[in-house]
Amino acid sequence: MNIRSVRTLCFAQPMVPIHAGTFAGMQELVLTVVEADDGTEGYSLARAHGGQAGVVIANQVEASLRPLVLGRDAADPAAVWESLAALEPPGYVSVFAISALDVALWDLAGKLRGLPVAQLCGGRRNAMQAYASSCHYDTVDGYIGDLQAALALGFAAYKVHPFYDPQCDIALAAALREAAGPEVRLMLDAAKRYGPSDALRVGEALQALAYHWYEEPLPQQDWADYRRLREALAIPVIGGETLPGLHGATANALDAGAFDAVLCDVYWKGGITGCLKTMQVCAARGVPVASHHGASALMNLANLHVLCGASDVDMLEVLVPQAPYHYGLREYLRVDADGMVRLPVGPGLGGQPDWAYIEAHRTG
Repeated sequence: MNIRSVRTLCFAQPMVPIHAGTFAGMQELVLTVVEADDGTEGYSLARAHGGQAGVVIANQVEASLRPLVLGRDAADPAAVWESLAALEPPGYVSVFAISALDVALWDLAGKLRGLPVAQLCGGRRNAMQAYASSCHYDTVDGYIGDLQAALALGFAAYKVHPFYDPQCDIALAAALREAAGPEVRLMLDAAKRYGPSDALRVGEALQALAYHWYEEPLPQQDWADYRRLREALAIPVIGGETLPGLHGATANALDAGAFDAVLCDVYWKGGITGCLKTMQVCAARGVPVASHHGASALMNLANLHVLCGASDVDMLEVLVPQAPYHYGLREYLRVDADGMVRLPVGPGLGGQPDWAYIEAHRTG
């Protein structure tokens, strides 16, 4: 069975909370549809970043990537990945376009083979714990309320995106630990905002507060400073979320001693195939991966498949509050009372587009 068509549909929804303070207007998305000779379709849902229009990603999928996959075996998505990925390092296409097409190809392959994508990736399990990941609040009380709401839903772990002021962030971290108690896993994502001395000061405070990990405290590719910070702290320092260069860049970072674990998701790592390659790079160096959100509901479902199928990662990142991130699908991942997320039953990814919503909010 071969691939006979690739098409895209762009639509918009309100800006998601984690980016609402930075980018104005609507959040644009791109549904990529890959169709096999028999009419079976695979889907992905890319979220445009940096305030850009979805048509940027759509054009790259259709103009640059589509010719590379038409007529290829629809049941073997990994076979075409190298030709797609070769266009990212020189900047011909974005990683988002590669990820959009790759995830849709895996969804199609699973449907054609009658298997969940997690089974195609290794089939280790069908569920995992979720961790709540905050948006931004103006006050400590805002974060405390967000934490308490997440715990009430069943989450047993919470990652904070703080104020990005070291002294304020230390006070926030302490307040969250007091509110959460000793048993809840807490993490802090500094989003590359600190210099070396502030990174060390915040890291020492998080370590004393028994935080589970310390995420991206330093600017991207400051490998020497990351290595020195790791050497000075016992708390795991993790990163590599948005590195350009796919799994080769991850290898360079780890060879420089930068991270205790690497953030991995299907959107920033070049799709499901790219995630698998990143995991292989990490495994070869004895470094684990950690879950980063996939930027849309369908991409995070793809994260769940690849992590359940091929890894021992124990937590999936889920952005909270959840409802503002639920767009474009008929059903969404739900966190149960035990803080677990479970794979849908059925072949492929199990995510069905909400065609009525998409058509009503089309932008291109």
